Order: sequence, then C-alpha cells, then structure tokens
Amino acid sequence: MSASASLAPRAAALDLVQTVLETRRSLSEILAQPPRAFAALPPEDRARAQRLTLSLFRQMGRADHFLHRALRKPPPEPVRWVLRLALVEIHVEGAAPHGVIHDAVDLTRDLGHPRLTGLVNAVLRGLAEGLDWQAAPVPRLPDWLRGALQNAYGAKVTAAIEAAHLAPPPLDLTLKGPRPEGLHGEMLPTGSLRLREPGQISALPGYAEGAWWVQDAAAALPARMLSDMTGARVLDLCAAPGGKTLQLAAMGLEVTALDISAPRMARLQENLARTGLAAQTITADALDWRPDQPFDAILLDAPCSATGTIRRHPELPFLRSREDVTALRMLQAALLDRVLDPGQGLLRAGGSVVYCTCSLLPSEGEDQVSAAATRHSFRILPAEIPGVPREWVGPDGLLRTRPDFWADQGGIDGFFIAALQHSG
Repeated sequence: MSASASLAPRAAALDLVQTVLETRRSLSEILAQPPRAFAALPPEDRARAQRLTLSLFRQMGRADHFLHRALRKPPPEPVRWVLRLALVEIHVEGAAPHGVIHDAVDLTRDLGHPRLTGLVNAVLRGLAEGLDWQAAPVPRLPDWLRGALQNAYGAKVTAAIEAAHLAPPPLDLTLKGPRPEGLHGEMLPTGSLRLREPGQISALPGYAEGAWWVQDAAAALPARMLSDMTGARVLDLCAAPGGKTLQLAAMGLEVTALDISAPRMARLQENLARTGLAAQTITADALDWRPDQPFDAILLDAPCSATGTIRRHPELPFLRSREDVTALRMLQAALLDRVLDPGQGLLRAGGSVVYCTCSLLPSEGEDQVSAAATRHSFRILPAEIPGVPREWVGPDGLLRTRPDFWADQGGIDGFFIAALQHSG
C-alpha cells in the first residue's frame, strides 16, 4: 500500500472517531449512514478504517499512557487523536512505523496544524520502538461505571472485565439447522458456532442460503428460555435487528416482532428474507401498541446502557453517562409494567415473560426484577439452558453473563436474563 493509498483509511478512521464523539452516537449507528469520506472508500479500505476505529477506542488508554510521558503539554485534540492512532497502528496492528509516521505528519497538516508536524514526527519516532505495550495499565472504565461494577462484583472482577474489553471479540453465529459444509469454527457448549478469524462475513459458507446469522453467544441465550413452547404465540419486543426473532421463528413459534425504529425494522425484514424464516413485523411504540389478542409469551430485550457489549463496541464508554442509565431504567420499568400486567392486553394470564438486557448493571437487571415483584404477581422460572455453566445462574434462578467468562474461549458479552411466569 502506497503512502497516498494508506492515508485515506486512516483519515476516515479519524473522521469516524470525531463523528462518534460529536454526535454521541454509536459506531454502528453512524455506519448505517456513514460520513462521505468513509462511504467513498473501496470495500477493503472501509473495512480497514472500521477496524482502526474500533482498535483506537479500545486501546486509547494505553496510547495516552505513553503520550503523557512523551509530551510536555497536551496538543490540540485532533492532533492527539492522530498520535493515538499512530501508536495503536504500530504497537497493536503491527504496521510499519515509517509509513504510519509519514501519514501521521500528513494528517496533522491536513487537519490544520502544520506547525505541529515536527512535534508529531519527533514524538512518534521516539515511541515507535522499545515500548512494552502490554505492560501499560489496562484502560479503566469511566468512574461512574467502574464504581457501580465494583459495588456489584468487587474490584477483582471489575479489573477482569476491563481486561476482557481489550481483546477484539470473536464472531459468533447462530445456526438455523445443520452446520454448512466448509464453515469451520468451535461449537460452544450453548450451541453457538464461534469463529476466531472469519474474514468477509458475506463470503462464509451458508451466508447466501441463510443458514445462520451473526449473534453473540450471550445474546442467543434469552430465546432459548422459550425452547419448549413450539407453536405458541410469542411477541418479540424491541426486536430489531432480529437475531432473537430469527431464533424464535426457527424454533417453530408463531412470532410477532415489534420495534419502534423503522430503519432497524427494515434490517430485521432483510434478515428474515435471507434466512427464509417467517414472522409478523410491526413498527410501533411498545408502550402504546395493542394486539388483537394477548400472547402466550413475550421476549423483552429492553433498551439499556449496553455496558455488557463494550468489548465489541469500545466507543460506548465515551457515549454513556449515569444520567442516561437513569432514563433507561425508567423506560425498562415502564416496559416491564406493560408486559407483566395482563390487563394491558399483551400477555395472557399465566403467560411467560423473558426479560433481558445487555447490561452489566444490576440496576438494569436484578433490581428491575425485584422492583417489578412488588408491583406484579409472578414467579421466577430457573434458567435452565443446555450448556450454560451452573455458576452463571444465581440461587434465585436469574442468569448473568460477564465479559470475563469463558476467557480462554474468547469471552462472551455481558447479559442479564430472567424468565418470569405470571401467576394469574
């Protein structure tokens, strides 16, 4: 790759970082309607820019550790991101220092800081070799989140979670049926297929035939709580982009998928079409919509802080705040009230609800279920899913996964799952 050719994906990565920080939207949201500099790149450069962006957010804390010692005073923020990107490329991505430093100087000039090109060149040459990157401290989560995790799990577990966030996650697939020939990977105890180096996803065996879909092993667990309900009418609330909808349909359930977002629902419909599975899809607000008749079961994957997915979305600590979680908790409680009260018309008396969040915070999981028990009549069904280690399930039957689980197998997202049966 020539210097000029290498500059474009690096500039696009910095543009993506800036867009995330300015708009406070996740990278996946931004990539749905990406900046022009990114969209104009050929596919291989878009993939490179995306990988650099994720690696930059993931490793920024370690880059700052070394920059702090090399700089007498912090440079302007755009230049600081150029320095961070260069260090991450050299020490994490394994890029040749000469080309990285050359492009970093050009990027500094292009960003309107020509007087700092000499500084950038000198700092990077000084840090290009001889660093023990792994000896740098593991980046800490924001204080508000770190404190909450320490209160819930203790300092040792919190440190293990932070360490798990440093490693790029593997790719997990949920199979619709038998594994397609030529699709290699590790079958996890819970039934997901794990790929360590998948390459281009659409080129994998079985993609075009709809034989599988991408879904973290933890995200695949909630639907499996309803595996013994073949033929039942099930409502998948907050369903998009549809991994759980596909699971429920493949399990032989009569599925209605509802989500408030039309663009996300369009993705769900595309996934249904690719896999050849059937579900009724509805774009509506779950707090207002009423069906013709109540459902036998409801799967509620409630909007949450997504703090359990930081290892695959490392930009999230830059976007979330304690105030965000407070607002989300109010929405979660309202949704639980909506589905647990048969008088609301969604759930039949005696029906089941699987409540889940991809959050590490008890305030969005265990505490929500405890509070709901003071307002509604239900019993907790013990989480019994084949392959789930016993220690993941608490004495109350509630299931929780954490990023530090399955460390030797590549980790797993943080999830909370509760199966509740209305006692009406």
